[in-house]
Amino acid sequence: MLSRKSVLARLLANENISVQQGNFETAFFDVENRVLGLPLWKEMSGDLYDLLVGHEVGHALYTPSTKEELQVKGVPFSYVNVIEDIRIEKAMLAKYPGLVANFKRGYLELVEMDIFGTKKRDINSMGFMDRLNIKAKGRDLIDVQFSDEEMPYFKMAMAVETFQDVENVCRALVAWLSQKQDDKKDENGQDEAEQPPVTLDQLEDIMSQLSMPMPGEESEEEGKESEEEIDSSESENSASGEPESEESDEESDEESDEEKTVAGAGAGEVPDDLPEVETEDAQRSNMKNLAEDKSKLFIQGMTRAAFELVKTPYKDIIESREARQKEMCDLGGSEFVAESMNGYDDFMNQTKQVVNLMAKEFEMRKAAFRSARARTSTKGSLDVNKLHAYKYDDQLFKQVTTLADGKNHGMMMLVDYSGSMCNVLPSVIRQTIALVMFCKRVNIPFEVYAFTTSEDSTRIKAVREASSKLVRFNYEDLALNQLFTNKMSKMDFERAMKSFYAQTSQVRYLPRIERLGSTPLNAALLATQYLIEDFLKVNPVHKMNLITLTDGESNPVRSVSGIDGSYSREYMMEIKGKKINLEASYWGEHVTNTKAILEAVTGPNITTANFFICSRRDFKKELYRVLPYDVRAQDEARKSMTKDGVWIKNDCNGYNRRFVIVDSSNKMTGQSDDFEIAEKATANQIAKAFSKFSGSKKGNRVVTQKFAELVA
Repeated sequence: MLSRKSVLARLLANENISVQQGNFETAFFDVENRVLGLPLWKEMSGDLYDLLVGHEVGHALYTPSTKEELQVKGVPFSYVNVIEDIRIEKAMLAKYPGLVANFKRGYLELVEMDIFGTKKRDINSMGFMDRLNIKAKGRDLIDVQFSDEEMPYFKMAMAVETFQDVENVCRALVAWLSQKQDDKKDENGQDEAEQPPVTLDQLEDIMSQLSMPMPGEESEEEGKESEEEIDSSESENSASGEPESEESDEESDEESDEEKTVAGAGAGEVPDDLPEVETEDAQRSNMKNLAEDKSKLFIQGMTRAAFELVKTPYKDIIESREARQKEMCDLGGSEFVAESMNGYDDFMNQTKQVVNLMAKEFEMRKAAFRSARARTSTKGSLDVNKLHAYKYDDQLFKQVTTLADGKNHGMMMLVDYSGSMCNVLPSVIRQTIALVMFCKRVNIPFEVYAFTTSEDSTRIKAVREASSKLVRFNYEDLALNQLFTNKMSKMDFERAMKSFYAQTSQVRYLPRIERLGSTPLNAALLATQYLIEDFLKVNPVHKMNLITLTDGESNPVRSVSGIDGSYSREYMMEIKGKKINLEASYWGEHVTNTKAILEAVTGPNITTANFFICSRRDFKKELYRVLPYDVRAQDEARKSMTKDGVWIKNDCNGYNRRFVIVDSSNKMTGQSDDFEIAEKATANQIAKAFSKFSGSKKGNRVVTQKFAELVA
């Protein structure tokens, strides 16, 4: 919902303001930084969101842009806030009449939630400012009464048009309410309190339109007499030619400064005995209790600006690899560099066999998809060649079979470049090459990224500055390196493929930009939402697939303190309009966090798969973690691993399908066990060697078949 309301706010404001949802007690608009803040409440209806957005955008459009301009000397800020809210809401509803119903329903919802503290009180027994506040917000939905004495001031407040009007009305209210307080304390108890005169030209027009006398208004005769006295005194001073005293100069300056203000207000400090706006205080207090979950801290995700900084394009990756190779040759390692390419051609030839098998399975399933949805028409033009059979065959029309359109597929891959991948990375590299060749073979658009942690302090600082200033997810050291894309030229693809394969024997000598770090899988998944979004803009894809190749769990969730909070053990974050719960912990498993982020990023329309490359020891740990009490399922998984070299589990850890592969099994890497027998081998030894060779081929078929079934 936040993304939709962000667009609404920008459209209403006619300005690209920032919209942020955070750990705020209420909605606000920062007029200086042009930031609209929305709270995270338990129950926030669409009308209430529209009310908050419309109200705060009104401040963006009409409220003075500096805090100094908002201060009215001698007037409590709560008074200014009440009158200013009346002004900006009136202007917003005049500009956007479609918001009227949303405002009414939204304020009625707030009143029913007792945000203003009026549920157990008689509104009409409250002070004037409270009744004015409630009436202005509730409008005709709430019955609020005003006395004959209060009605002129109520109409003054409801008639404000400019911020100068707000200042003038606030001063008039302060003067009037202060006088009322003084009258209550007056021991003599006059029958009728003398009201302070209001001399504003603008307010005189308002009251004259209402056909009501201004409070403290002078009669015409008294006004003429006072004017004549002033004129005569001025003429005497000018006739005598005597200069005015300094004291008179100061008095005249003060009078000119306050010429447009209300008498008795606007100067000095706020009166001590001025009534408080109880509904304002109650609103601030009660909104604290509406937070969705006080034990959870709302954190911001990755911004688009930060995402652009953590990426490194494939051209830079290729150049860094080639520069690293040259550096190693200059240091006397030319033989080592040359040996790293040994077996490249043989590997590629073997991989083509596996890729052809995958492609065959994929095309068969695509053809089955089209055939299952084929439609044959039973009407149309008569087939004259069948008219003679009309007595025993009712199919006399020319039949046309329409095949369903095949789906356009796309694939995004994330490869783990963490330090723990050091031993299994050669297998993962071979596996990635096989997947890339498969995409090229069946003409599927694809992109491959490696993720690790960066040591570049300059880039980390730039990412930090491009991120939200509120509490946010800690992703600033993420490095997302583009390895392959279907947009590469043929030459760049060959360079990338060879330099990538060379890393199978150069794991400890990678260029700095690809150096193995920790495992920021969760941060990489946050970035994936933008990767997929950009990918779908340039590729007409109907079925998107996200593949991760990892060897373990992600780093724990960490946050960066912001202006709205600091650290917590439990977090809440919004991804693509969906709120997810996360837990920060240094110990234990972090699969739950990864699952929540993965499901929010992909949604139901993206197929996900994980190739988990592990040792036999890690395989046992994975069994007890995924199947903690199911002994029979554990035995089946062990048999599958022994027989096929892979354990396939559906709907696991947020993935549609997981392929758990022990590193030594070499499944989907293009490598099969060689059919080798000793010169003097017995019949049993030959049979065993053949069985092992056939088993490796079968294992490859199982993985490729299940993978093609998933992505097709």
